[in-house]
Formats: sequence, structure tokens, C-alpha cells
Amino acid sequence: MKLHLTRAIALALGIALSVAAQDAVTSAPILAGTAAHGLPGARPGTERWIACFRTRSFDLNAFRAAILARRPAAEVDAIVAGLERATVADQAGFAAAAERLGARVTDQWWLINAAAVEIDPTRLDELRKLPNIAFVQPDEEHPALIITATNASNHNADALQAAGHKGLGETAGIMDTGQDSDMAGTGRPHRTYFVNGDPTNLSGGGIGGSRLLVNRQLGTMVPDDVHGHGTGVASIVAGADWGTASADDGHSPLAGIAGYSIANATNGNSSTAVMATAWQSMAADRAQYGIVAANLSYSGSPSPIEASQQALDSAALNADIMVCVAAGNSGPAAGSTGSSQSAANGLAVAAITPTSKTVASFSSRGPMSGDTQRFYPDIGGCGVSTIMAARDNEAGNYTGSGTSMASPQVCGAATQLRGRLPFLTAVETKAILLASSENIAAQNPGLTRNDFGMGFLRNDRSHATAAAGQFGSASVSTTTPTHTFSLPSVAGQTFAIAIAWHRLDLASTAWSNLELEILDAGGAVIQSSTTPRNLYEMVRFASPVTGTLTVRTRAASIGGGTTQPFSYAWTDAPGSGFMGSVTSYGLGCPGTGLTPNVCASINGNGGTIVNNLRNREYAYAVPTAAALSVSGFEIFSQSNTGGPVTVAAAIYANTAGVPATTPIAQTTVTIGSTPGFYAGTFASPVAIPAGNVWIGVDHRAQTTILSHLSAGTTGTAYSRLTFATGAWTISTLVTRPGVRILCAGGGTNNAVPSHSATGTPSIGTSLALALTLAKPTTGAVLMIGASDSAWLGGSLPFSLAAFGAPACSLLASTELSATANTDANGAASVNFPLPNQLSLLGARLHTQYIVVDPTANGLGLAFSNALRIVAGN
Repeated sequence: MKLHLTRAIALALGIALSVAAQDAVTSAPILAGTAAHGLPGARPGTERWIACFRTRSFDLNAFRAAILARRPAAEVDAIVAGLERATVADQAGFAAAAERLGARVTDQWWLINAAAVEIDPTRLDELRKLPNIAFVQPDEEHPALIITATNASNHNADALQAAGHKGLGETAGIMDTGQDSDMAGTGRPHRTYFVNGDPTNLSGGGIGGSRLLVNRQLGTMVPDDVHGHGTGVASIVAGADWGTASADDGHSPLAGIAGYSIANATNGNSSTAVMATAWQSMAADRAQYGIVAANLSYSGSPSPIEASQQALDSAALNADIMVCVAAGNSGPAAGSTGSSQSAANGLAVAAITPTSKTVASFSSRGPMSGDTQRFYPDIGGCGVSTIMAARDNEAGNYTGSGTSMASPQVCGAATQLRGRLPFLTAVETKAILLASSENIAAQNPGLTRNDFGMGFLRNDRSHATAAAGQFGSASVSTTTPTHTFSLPSVAGQTFAIAIAWHRLDLASTAWSNLELEILDAGGAVIQSSTTPRNLYEMVRFASPVTGTLTVRTRAASIGGGTTQPFSYAWTDAPGSGFMGSVTSYGLGCPGTGLTPNVCASINGNGGTIVNNLRNREYAYAVPTAAALSVSGFEIFSQSNTGGPVTVAAAIYANTAGVPATTPIAQTTVTIGSTPGFYAGTFASPVAIPAGNVWIGVDHRAQTTILSHLSAGTTGTAYSRLTFATGAWTISTLVTRPGVRILCAGGGTNNAVPSHSATGTPSIGTSLALALTLAKPTTGAVLMIGASDSAWLGGSLPFSLAAFGAPACSLLASTELSATANTDANGAASVNFPLPNQLSLLGARLHTQYIVVDPTANGLGLAFSNALRIVAGN
């Protein structure tokens, strides 16, 4: 009796502990930024939710290898069947547990590690406590978002078609509202799907002899286009001229078209789960139909771990499909990407106005929502007043504007390119399309790559690049983190170089960070791209030398394993620019000018800097108790390049607690590689009333760390996407800046003359070479030379101690000189013109001021620091 009682107590205690442990199980999170409820399920009272799992027992390596090796469709189908069986087996425990909760599993995916269920929302928390669930997300609704576009003034697909490159042999996948497979009840597809637009030409190999190879239904609507959006998009990608006066061929008019209807309603709206299923269906069809590119012109999620975005990136990575998506129609506000698709392994496309090549006002602008270090979109395509085929109406046209029309331009170009060169991979195609894009910054003043991406799609340049073999693939790893190749150049020759790679761990927001650097023969970096969050890097530049350049790809970090494959491409790039630069070097020696007077500051003793980079201008507030005459400033910062970096800076008036839009004065500041205060001086003092003075620093190149200390006095900062123009946004990132304000007068008479430059040295412009902190009302000479190491047979720097100036040195040779007179504040400036000659690109000049100062030392001269100037365009 005692034994049985003991067992009963133990059993009861075990049950209690088991229940307590179950109650203590942590619920898997709901994906951030998603809706509170899923779409209604088929059964009354249920909602549709998606569960993403942590682990599974298989991977997609065999599938990916078969696709890349172009194995027969039957072999790939067998692999897919095995993946389907493995998925069901892996998720059997989850499915059984979900059924015990009254839920019904509706979709099980092998392309991603996830499943969809219909469940009573009151039992969702129980579902979240099931083992191996990483997170859940609601199944949400996603709405859908040519004659000029393809001509020589725009993408120039026409010239390539005339040469016979029409996408023959490859297929584009169109995920949309369906395809017009039963045109106006005729029982045949729209004529745009037929070879040469001729419904009697039955050589297309698809439905009714057309090039529409398949038209699958994934949503609840029939695959025969219920809206018209899908037919129009397909006509841009690969349609044939349908016979109206305004009709034209799409980019790849002989390519196959594979349709995936994702519409759940006649308005075309779809859902997350349907999109994920459609990507899996397209991946499974990849080998059978030869799908090399795909288009999805719908809204979506900016989160890369959201289920449909994992599926999209998996289709690109594992099925080798070049995926193109619409960037969104929520412009023109910065960061208007809350409903844009992440498409990390694809290309997000901005809408551009044909011919003028200006960004459409409605096109969504980056950075990426939830990931402000990621530039977005990636590339631009024509998307305004686009003429397309109209469903059920071969005598008419469908005219529309949107990024929905821009994305298929890029998908069509990718299909055309891979039709000509079938051995290209998706990631090689991505690198080629980026490298060959046209720089449209000049047509869009004040805008950046967060408006139009890396440039405007150019089919013709992409074919020239690929046909010349100017691309390749390689890898970097944790043990071999760099890869290089050589590139011959002539001084002034313009290049565009891009690298691209895929993220490998689809369930993570972390991925490899590769950096691109261009080195001259001496190993000096002459151009670089080091964005931390994009899965590509690109530079445009004019070579400063004749000789061999080295293109170096370096892994700053590796994600998803120990090796990161990548592809690269390069091309001659008309209109590319070589960025000029100004760098301070050497030390001046004291004269009798007044030393800087620190008249206001915030965290003026500095501290520990927090390592933050942002592609924005930041304006830092410094409280001022009285009106000031500001001669300069010192900013606490640090470069991240290992050497000094010169960036633009400005001073702004205070307008109701916010920096004014337009600066009062501009200058530059050279920031070194160690944390500290770095000074910028203005050509003449700036009058500032009591209140706040704002110092703006251009951090957009992400080579200088934001001025934000780990501890200290709380202050205020604002930021914006462009330097010296645009609307300010208050910063929640920078709250403890370190800034000193320097005022004219009030110091001691032993200042070291300071030499700086205003502006960026570009051929065809003038550079203001300023002198400050010198003896007032005296003469000065600006020395201009070609060398900082030798002059007149001697070496530089050359000490003048033997001539009575113990702390002074000559820092630059003197082949040219200019005279100036300082004003009452000890300031002067010389405008130095740089002739508009390409031969000057990359030319190095060195400048230093000599100030007449009889009582400064035995020589009667004071010397400034020197500047190293590299001419750009």
C-alpha cells in the first residue's frame, strides 16, 4: 500500500512538473512588422498563419547542383519528388500537433523550411509553443503594383533583336494575375504569346502552339488572366508585337513564358503563402521549361526572413533564377519601402521616365525599411506610360505606369542576355546588369542610389560586356578572404566594376559582407565600395594611371558557412567619374596669428566613440549662450579606412530648433584613423546668434564614424540623405555628439596657420584654397607643386631650423605660386582653376602657404600645413 501510494505521489508530481514545464516553454515570436491577424481561412473562425522552422534533416544542395549542371528535367523531377517526401516526413510531428490544436496544414514547402496552417486565432499561442518553430507570421494580402522603352534612347533591346538576340531557347517566369490563355473566349492565347505575334504560327511549343508554355493556378482565381496586369507584364518581358499602331516586341520576343497565377481576387491581390508556393512551383519547373529569369510586380515584405522572401531568395540561389521585383510605388519620401520586397538575392527595380531618364515621382525610395544601411532599389527601368498588350483585346493597348512596368524591363533583359549566353548563371547576370547600367545621376540632381539604384538598365551594354568575356566567378573564404584580378588601363579610361553574391542562410538576416577595392600599381586604393548590407558592390571611376589596376574583393565577414561564392563584371563606362580628393599632411609652425578660441562645445573633452556608419549628412547641435563669430569647428570622429579621409562640412543657422536647409558656409574636414577632434575652418568668420549652432558633416561615403559618444552630455542631431540640401529628420541614433566651436579672436598670438580647401577638385572647376589663423593684414604666398618628396635636388619635407625657423618645414615643391593678403582676421583664399583636360585626371598637386610674419621666428616666416590634391571629374 505504501509502495503504490508513493508511486501515485510520484506520478502526480511528475504530471505537475510536466505541466509546469510546458507552461514555461517560450512561445516562438511573431515576425516583427507584420499584421496582428492572418487572412481568413477556408473554415469559419480560422486564420491563415505560417510557421518557419529552425532545423530540418535535408538541404537543397543536390537540387542546386543539378540545376547548375543543366541535368535532364526527369532527373530534377526525381530530386524534387524526394524533397517533397522529405518535407512531409520532417514536418509530420508538427502536422500532428497542429491537428490536435484543431488546425489544418495547408502548405508544406521544401524550397524553404516552413508550412502554412489554418487555425483558430485563440489557439495561436499554443501553436507557437510547439518545438522547432523559429517564428510565425500571418498570411497577409499583397496587391499588384513598350515601344519607347526598348529603343536606342533607352534600354536598346531593339538593336540586339535586330542582330537576332530574342531570348530563344530560354524562358521567363511571370508570377502575376495570370496570363491571357483564352483571349476573349477564342480558346487560344493572346497573339502576343505567339511567334512573331502570329496566331497561325504554331511553332512556340506551348499552349495552342504559342510560347506560353504553362499557365499554373496557385491562387484561388483561374489562371486565365482575371485582371490584365499579368498579360501586360509578360508582354514587356517577352511579348511579340500584337499588331496595333503602338505595339512593339518585348525584350525577348522568342523566349518561352511560364505563367504562375497568384491572384486570390479579381483585383489581382495575392497572399504570402500563395507567393511562397508559386516560387516553389517555379523552382520545380526550372529544368523542364528552362526558366532563367522571373518577375514579380507585387508589394511584399522588406524582411528577408519573411516566408515569401525566403522563397524568392531560395529560387534565385537554388534554382539559378534571376529574380526581378518592383521596388514599390510609395515615393517620393525617403525610406518609403515599408511594403517593398526585400529581394536580397534579386534586383529591385525603380521606375524611370523614358528618354529623360528621371526618376518617377511615385517610385519608392530607400533605404530599406528595417535595414537603413541597405541601399534600395538596385537598378532602374522604364516605368512611365508603358504600352502593353491588353487581355481579351488584341486591337487595343494597356497603358500603365508603375514599378510594376519597370521590373519586367530588367527581367526581359536578363532573359535576352541568358538566351544569347546560356552558360551565364543568375548571379553572373546580376553582376553584368549592374556593371553595364547607365549612370543617371546627372539627370537626377540631388538624388542618390536610394532613388534610382546603381543606374539605368542598358541591354546593349550588358551584351557587350558579356560577349567580351568581361565577367567571372570566384569565391572568398574565412581562410582565403581576398580575391584579385588585373585590369589594364589607360589614364582617363572610365570603368564600371561590380561584384554580386547570394545570401546562403535564408533564415538569417546576417549574410556575407564583401568589399570591392581598386588598387593602382603601387597598391594604393584609388576607388572602393564598402556598403555593409547590400549583396553587391559597384564602383564607377576614371583610371588615374596608364598601367595595370588590381581589382580586389575582400571578405569583411562570411555568413552562412565558411565560403562565399561571388561573381564580378567590368565594362568601359562612358560618363563615369573619378572622385577627386583633398588630404591634409604635415605640420605647420607657429606665427603671430590668434589661436583658435573654443567659445562653445558639447562633450568638449571627447570620450569613447560608438562605431556607427550611416549614408547621410548629420548636423550636430552645439548650444550657444551668446552671439558668436565662428571661425571653425572641431568634430570628434574617426575614419574607418586606416588613413585620413577628407569630407565636406558646413555650418547652419538654427531655425526653430532645427538646422536651416541651406548652409551659411561650407568647408572640408580631414578626419584621421584614430578617435579625436578634427578641425575644419571657414574662409571667413560666420556670425551666429545665441541659441544653437549646427555643424553638418557629410558621412554619406560611410568612411567616417558618426560623432556619438558612449557617455556624456545629451545633445541633438539631425540627418538627411543629401549634403547641403533636403529635409532634415531628427536622429535617434546620435544623442551624445562631441563638437567644439572655434571663434575668431580671444586666443593667444602663436597660432599655426591652417590651410584647407573648399569643394571637391574636379577638372573644369576652381578649387578655393584657404588660409586661416595667420597674422592679420600681411602677405602670403601659396606654393603649388607636383611633389611632396623632392624639390631642387633635395628631399621633402625640408627643415628650416638652420635658417632660424626651428619648427618649420617645406612640405611641397614649388613649380607654381600665387600671392594673397590676409584680412583683419588672418584669413585669405586663392581660387585655383583646374583645366577641363582628361589628361589631368588623377594628377596630384601639393600646396602650402608661407606667411610673412617678421616676429614669428628668425626667418620672419610662418608655414601652414600642406594639402595633397588629386584631380577628378
